[in-house]
Amino acid sequence: MPRNRRNTRRRSIKDYLNMKTFLTIVGILIVVIAILLGVNEYQRYEDRMTLAKEKEELEKQSQQIFSMIENNIHQTNQVISEKDEIIKMSAVGDALCSQEMLEDAYDETSKTYDFSHMFAGVSGYINKADIIMGTMETNFTKGKYTDENAPEAFAKAVKESGINLVTISHNHSLDQGLEGLKNTKACLERLGYQTVGDKLESENAVTIRKVKSTNIAFLTYTYGVNNQKQKTKEELNAISLYSEKQVKSDIAKAKEQGAEYICVMIHWGDAISDTVNDSQREMADFLVENGVDMILGAHPSVVQPMEIRKNKEGKNVFIAYSIGTYISTLADDDAKVELVLNIELRKSGQDGEVYLNKIDYTPIYVLDNGQEARNRYQLIDMKNTATRYASGDTNGINRETYDKLVKGLRKLEKLLTE
Repeated sequence: MPRNRRNTRRRSIKDYLNMKTFLTIVGILIVVIAILLGVNEYQRYEDRMTLAKEKEELEKQSQQIFSMIENNIHQTNQVISEKDEIIKMSAVGDALCSQEMLEDAYDETSKTYDFSHMFAGVSGYINKADIIMGTMETNFTKGKYTDENAPEAFAKAVKESGINLVTISHNHSLDQGLEGLKNTKACLERLGYQTVGDKLESENAVTIRKVKSTNIAFLTYTYGVNNQKQKTKEELNAISLYSEKQVKSDIAKAKEQGAEYICVMIHWGDAISDTVNDSQREMADFLVENGVDMILGAHPSVVQPMEIRKNKEGKNVFIAYSIGTYISTLADDDAKVELVLNIELRKSGQDGEVYLNKIDYTPIYVLDNGQEARNRYQLIDMKNTATRYASGDTNGINRETYDKLVKGLRKLEKLLTE
């Protein structure tokens, strides 16, 4: 019996020690969990504060490109007559159809393509202007569909998003040869586009379009085409390659035809570079000196700086060195950040001159929802989408995409306000 009591006592001490160890471990775990919860809550608090601050910044961010434009424009628009005519124009960058977009648009059941979902989120921003222009950097020819050679359904979707005037003068213009250029132009015009940039029917690439009572000339150029040395003279004569001689001839032709305002759409610059190169600046100098009123650039696939120059008559000349792309699946994050440029002209009821009246823009983003998504690619309004997310509406995007939108908006602001 005594032995049994001693054995019982030893077991009680052991149990006591085990319980103490257990309680110590439990206590430590509780402290660790409390610390982790505290850290997590603090991080959530900081995240909420960051989102609140970013939301405030987004709401304050001006839609105006830069104050210099307002100051320059004000000098010529101090008095607006009731007889003045306002012309609204919008511009987007390059429309490129890639293999990934072809796969996204293809319906296996019907064996047809539908690209409309890609543009649904931005069409409301670009269908209110008198002219909505861009660069159709995609060919439309028969045969296998590949990068830069798409079915007519792509051109239809771009048209339905609001674009009504496109240049077909770019480095891919002759990728499918002369017949490819002719087929592309025919396809676009069949869908109701006004096309500019070729010389298939004239030695000058000049298009005059009457908007309200104002004759606006569109001149378009490209720095060159792919595999240019292998192209025939006939092929090269069919497109509008940049040269000072050609520019002078086109400007003279435009003025002969009664142009009151000359807009140049030009393919130039370095790909995936937000820096304006020397060649672009030299071309811009020449164009301004010879009488153009506006220069809209494309090809770099990313947005580049914009500026106001004064011409010989003291009028403002607006230069957008690169509007970026309208839609593409380029992997570079900067290439996903684009904009819809809105331009307002004023034809004076007093002197009949056409002046730059206002410039603003809507930033847009090419959203990739992933390979498994039903609608993989979508154009979205960057600012409104980011602001909604910062306000707690997380439908449609995740935090990673939100961070990219904020980064892109800040980069645009920096590019366009320096």
